[in-house]
Amino acid sequence: MRVKKLMQESLLDILIVGLLVLVFAVIQHRRSMPRIRYWTLGWIFILLHFTVQVVVQDVAWQSVLGVSALLLGGCSFLIASSDAIHEPGEAMLAAALLSVPSIAYLCLTVYGVSTVPVLVAVALVGQLCMIYVWLRYWGTDRSIVRGNMLIAIVILLWIVYEIRTGQAILGVYGTLTEVFAINAWFYWRDFRRASAGVMTAVLGLLAWALVFPAALVVSEWWPHLQVSGELWNIPKYFVEFGMILTLLEEEIQAANRTSQDYRVLFENNPSPMWIYDLETLRFLRVNDAAQHIYGYSEEEFRQMTLLDIRPQEEVPRMLEDVGLERVEMVFSGPWTHLHKDGKQSKVEVAAHTIHFNGRMARFCLVVDVTEREELHRQLLYQAHHDLLTGLPNRLLLKDRMHQTLTRASRQDRRVAFICIDLDRFKQINDNYGHLVGDQCLKLVAERLRLRLRGEDTIARSGGEEFVAVLGELKNRQDAYRVAEDLLYVFHEPFIVEGYRLELPASIGVALYPDDGTEASDLWRNADIAMYRSKKSGGNRFTFVSDEISSAAAEANDLELMMRTALKEGGFEVYYQPQYLADGQLCGMEALLRLHHPKNGMILTDRFIPIAEDSGLIMPIGNWVLEEVARQFMDWSRAGLPQVRIAVNVSPLQFMHSDFLGHVQRVLARSGMPAELLELEVTETTVMRNIEEIARQMRELAALGVHFSVDDFGTGYSSLRHLHQLPIKTLKVDRSFVERITETNGTHSIVQAILSLAHSLGMQVVAEGVERKDQVELLKALQCDMFQGYLFSYPLEAGAIPPLLETQTAKVGDS
Repeated sequence: MRVKKLMQESLLDILIVGLLVLVFAVIQHRRSMPRIRYWTLGWIFILLHFTVQVVVQDVAWQSVLGVSALLLGGCSFLIASSDAIHEPGEAMLAAALLSVPSIAYLCLTVYGVSTVPVLVAVALVGQLCMIYVWLRYWGTDRSIVRGNMLIAIVILLWIVYEIRTGQAILGVYGTLTEVFAINAWFYWRDFRRASAGVMTAVLGLLAWALVFPAALVVSEWWPHLQVSGELWNIPKYFVEFGMILTLLEEEIQAANRTSQDYRVLFENNPSPMWIYDLETLRFLRVNDAAQHIYGYSEEEFRQMTLLDIRPQEEVPRMLEDVGLERVEMVFSGPWTHLHKDGKQSKVEVAAHTIHFNGRMARFCLVVDVTEREELHRQLLYQAHHDLLTGLPNRLLLKDRMHQTLTRASRQDRRVAFICIDLDRFKQINDNYGHLVGDQCLKLVAERLRLRLRGEDTIARSGGEEFVAVLGELKNRQDAYRVAEDLLYVFHEPFIVEGYRLELPASIGVALYPDDGTEASDLWRNADIAMYRSKKSGGNRFTFVSDEISSAAAEANDLELMMRTALKEGGFEVYYQPQYLADGQLCGMEALLRLHHPKNGMILTDRFIPIAEDSGLIMPIGNWVLEEVARQFMDWSRAGLPQVRIAVNVSPLQFMHSDFLGHVQRVLARSGMPAELLELEVTETTVMRNIEEIARQMRELAALGVHFSVDDFGTGYSSLRHLHQLPIKTLKVDRSFVERITETNGTHSIVQAILSLAHSLGMQVVAEGVERKDQVELLKALQCDMFQGYLFSYPLEAGAIPPLLETQTAKVGDS
């Protein structure tokens, strides 16, 4: 009957402890902390302790397993109290040091070992291990070390006493008392508050520690007194419930701290904050900043809904936003908010859904972005408008052009593209100054704006050029009347700073769809027509004629062909030899050719101007330079003699900021010697920006690159400027060479060029030499080098090796 009762009590203990272990496991899942993890592990060992008493029938094994589980449970509680042993490796080491010697002592006593020295030695090792653990993990706290050492000495004396009296097995009680007494001390040290949870756990641990000596006293003094096992287990339940209460108290404290922090942040935040009911949209709470900024008192806010601070046009979008789930803080906006004084502000709102006083609500943080939005609007305006005149710039003009063409295509209407250029604006700038010029541009913009309809666009495309886009035109006559009206704008003088200024204009008009269907084509055609007006004397307008349209179409075809050639290898470099007076080969000029699928080879004078207008000149020029360097190195690797190769450089190439770097990279990659590369520039290139050109030329010349001036005599440069540059060669233009033998020809001009060039240490190449009498006369004038059809036509790269093999290359000091 007694055994049955014990079984029932043990099963009840297992059920209670098992449920409490489950509670700890749930808490551990929600709050993953080392302390809770080791508490849970400890209670699992305590559960194992009770289970062993029911499952294991062998008394010896029951004692070993049950007491070991109880000891490991206590060790787990100790580990939970130290941050230093939360790592798994350290935790296992500490558990082994705290429990293994005691479990060894238990096994020896259970299985009848009674040798005093052996048992005392094991007990001593166990206490030394305890002391080592305190030193290793709590060594910085001297009070803990001293206190635990004192406890260890007392417990060791207790165990030795039990061994000497022949009751060695009772020494295990000393170790259990030690472990749970220290647990009580550590628990108080960790929390240090007289709360219900902490006091329940601490007193429970002390009672648990006292259970073991109390059991000895009862068995010694009152051997016939029968104490229920449940009475001895009460401290365990106190400890477990105390630990759970401690965790609940911490949750409450954390919630109170969070609530207090929230109140401080909410009330004192400089940004408006509020909470509103998700169902009624009524304000439930607002902070001081919201009241101050919006002008409403808290009582007024509580009588209002979110709709009261929003303009009517935003309500549908706002209601849609309110319907979205906001689990996390998400910014939306910008929104317009209405203030009590009628002022409006642009805001962004960060909101998320919360529970507030038992209802679903939304917490909102409001950020005023009025200044940012205004700055954004200003930047957007500046990005799309000319700052001087306030008219749309090229970027906005392109967008308006596409919009207008799209509408015209749907409605089958015409569109006029009108390019306007002021004829005498440069003279006004030069004579009266830029301030007067700027005022003129403003007046022109205002007059043009007033002459057009609201749906039309007038833009400043750059400098003194304007572009008008007129939609909804029925026929050509409508465009004619508008062009005539715009030209009339410039008939009346402009009064600026007391000056009466005449400012005529040249106008070109292109019509959609007659003169093109794409905005870029129409703009280009109108531009061509405008230049036709300017060439005709200005102060007039010109419509795109068939001739102009045909020229524009050809230009478009060539541009497309060049783009394709760059991708698919449609360009080819030819080489025209240059010779000294004695007939020796001294160099070559690289000449670019474009293959037309129908018309065959196209010369540079036809496609280079279009390449410069379209921006293709940079990639084309870069390709030529790279191709020449590659071809030169192929010939060099084949063992052929080396001669200098001249490459023509466009003015736009030379003015590009990376031209110098590109030449350096090409020479470095290819391995071509810099002294065998010659760059040909025109007089116009040299004089366009002489300081910048001089800087780049000097840096390249320092590498060894040679420079020559092409078509000399046709531009507006002078030898006074040219001698300041590292130029080694002048090329006399073919127009002078062609007439050198005529009676009233160019003999004296060529003689002067040769004489002055030689006096400056330059050599001279005569271009376009086609007759022997020209050669003889040029030799008599001591011309250095010759190039022309008389010597050789431009040759493709494959025809150059035989030429190099049969002629002796000679590179002088030129």
